[in-house]
Amino acid sequence: MSQIRGNSVKPMLRIRVPCFDNSDIIRSLNKTLIGRITNPETQNVGSIVSVMPKIWKLDDGRVTGSDLGLGRFRLDFKREEDILEVLKTESFSFNQWMVSIVRWEPAVYKNHPCDITFWVSLVGVPRHWWEDRVLRRIGDELGTVREVDEVNAMVKVTVNGTKPLCFEIPVRFETSGEEVDVKVEYEKLSGYCSTCFRLSHDKESCPESDLRKEVEEEKDLKMHATICMND
Repeated sequence: MSQIRGNSVKPMLRIRVPCFDNSDIIRSLNKTLIGRITNPETQNVGSIVSVMPKIWKLDDGRVTGSDLGLGRFRLDFKREEDILEVLKTESFSFNQWMVSIVRWEPAVYKNHPCDITFWVSLVGVPRHWWEDRVLRRIGDELGTVREVDEVNAMVKVTVNGTKPLCFEIPVRFETSGEEVDVKVEYEKLSGYCSTCFRLSHDKESCPESDLRKEVEEEKDLKMHATICMND
């Protein structure tokens, strides 16, 4: 592995950490939630750490937070029951964009945490197919199904917040030969790109958006005009 600086290549150190007993550290984090913002342009981690306990009405010292860098943060609780009550209120958002907040676990992988859990309405499923295995099968295409509500044709599903959301799924029922387009409606969804359906930016900032290209072209024209005037 190497790091490029100018025209030279400088080798990077690879550090190996010897095995040691970190069970005490793991136990000390058993009442911790870890979070990650989705849109760094509009969300501030320091503000989230300060405001979220107030939103949850736990700003009496029962929750303390800290910035972990790279858009991540941690929230340490004094009581397990408070964590359970907070997690019942998911999905989480801040400043009109989604936030991933999950229980801490000794996991190391890219973009952790990125899980966001929604209740999702599956609009368009024929009423005679409102059955657990049918709704669960559709939910499996969205993420990991946590619960199924057969009465309202809904699933509680955990999605990867770094990937585009799915808003429509063609579903074919082999038993009857029926095929319908099922609309996917996410409860408490706040902020996403209507071009690529990602949670990390709006349409104006989307690399795939014609509107962004128009804005960049306009900026280029203005800059060119300014240069010409200075000349």
